Parts: sequence; C-alpha cells; structure tokens
Amino acid sequence: MAEEQRAGGQSVWLLLIALGLGLLVVVIYNFHIYSVRKAAEGQTVYLVRVARDMKVNDIIERKDLEAVPIRKKDAAKLGKVVREEQITAILDDPVLQSVRKGNWLLWDYLTPSSRTRPKNDVDEGKVAVAVPLDPERSLGTILRQNDRVNILGRVSVDGGPLKTYRILEGVRVLAIGGVGPEQGKPLTGVTKLGGMRIYRSLTIQVTPEVSLQLANVLTHVSGGCYVELRSSEEPEPEGDPKINAALQKMTARPSGPTAGGPPPGTITYD
Repeated sequence: MAEEQRAGGQSVWLLLIALGLGLLVVVIYNFHIYSVRKAAEGQTVYLVRVARDMKVNDIIERKDLEAVPIRKKDAAKLGKVVREEQITAILDDPVLQSVRKGNWLLWDYLTPSSRTRPKNDVDEGKVAVAVPLDPERSLGTILRQNDRVNILGRVSVDGGPLKTYRILEGVRVLAIGGVGPEQGKPLTGVTKLGGMRIYRSLTIQVTPEVSLQLANVLTHVSGGCYVELRSSEEPEPEGDPKINAALQKMTARPSGPTAGGPPPGTITYD
C-alpha cells in the first residue's frame, strides 16, 4: 500500500513538472512572437487590396477591401496605394475605373472628392525638379518611380580637366521622361532607340535650397547628366541629399553668359 502511495505521489509530481514545462514553453513561445513583432515594427505597412472585382461607379464597402502587410521599402515602389488607416475616409465612395480582385487599391481609382487623396507625389517641404539626361546612357525599363538614384555629370572644377562627379546621391525619382507611374504597366512616354527605351530627363525630389543650388551646378555640366540606380535593399539615406561638397563653389553662381550678366547684344529694360 505504501509503495502505491509513493508511486501515486511521484505521478502527481511528474504531472506537475510536465505542466510547468508546458507553461514555460508557452511563455517562451509567446515572448518570441512578441520579440519578432516588435522587431518588425516600423518596417511593415498595411496596404489595401480589392477583395472582389469592381466596376466603374461601384460603391466601396468595408467587405470589399483587405489589408495586407508588406515591407515599407517594397510599398514605396507600388505608387499611391491606400493604407489601412485611410480606409474609413474612402468608404461609400465610388471607384473611377474597373478594378480586378487582388489588385492594390490606388488613389487614382478613387473620386477626386476623396478627402485624403494626395495632391501629388511630392513630400511636404520638398520640391520636384527636372534634370536633363544624356539619352544614350538611359537605364531603360529597369528604372521606376520611387527608386533612389545618384545623379552624375562631367564637371571642370577650378579650371581643371573635366571629371565625373556624383552631384547628388540617394535622390528619389518622381517621374521618368516627365511620365509618372502607369499602374503597373510598362514604362510609357519615352522614346525607343534600337529596341532600348530612352528618356531625356528625370524628375527628382529635393529641398528648395538644393533645387536652387542644383540649377547653378547643372550649368557647369558638360553634356547631359546620367544616373546610377541604387539597390532597393539599401536603407534610405539619412537626411536630405546634398550637393557634392567638391562642387559647392558652383552652387552660388552659374556658368556661361548668365554668370556676369546678360549675353552681349541683349536689350535690357529698367
């Protein structure tokens, strides 16, 4: 009888130990999940996809939408997609065009009366500026809106020989050849040369101060500028892009006739 009691006591202890270990596993698992979620905070955004086929003038209801998590750096390449926190602002609005199930819900699909519709792609406190490019050095269709690029050009500093400089690094592309995103379609609005897509300008985003400096520096560039495409895996540069320090002397004064006044023979009026 005593042996049965000892065996029963041992069974209870084993059961309690098993329960304790099970509880410990649950705690460790939940802590791991919490840590993973905390690590992902700030790196993930929730974008809105259409959950059914929608026709022109269909009214948007909450059941028609689904929020999908996506990496922030990937989301920037999709254009102006409605975010989860903006859903309430678009409910009961009609869509301007047909949207297939599973497509991202772009602001371009919504009515202009939508209260939170972005006016354009320029961030607050920034300006858009066009940079002339050498069309023979275009990057073709690899370049997309919201990519980060370096702007390069051949410049003579202090009367020295022409040398290639990175004029700006890590600037965001707003438009290519004056054309913005075409909702996932191949790049349009550019010229084809021997099967290669080329463009003669690039619209980038900079601060108003850098915009004025860049305008002066570009007058010193020999030929058109060209661009380097930065990897999408690279983190966004800290702070706003600045003109290359080696070119600072050129930021305050343009080259050519405008540097010392109007060209000879120009009639001026007071």
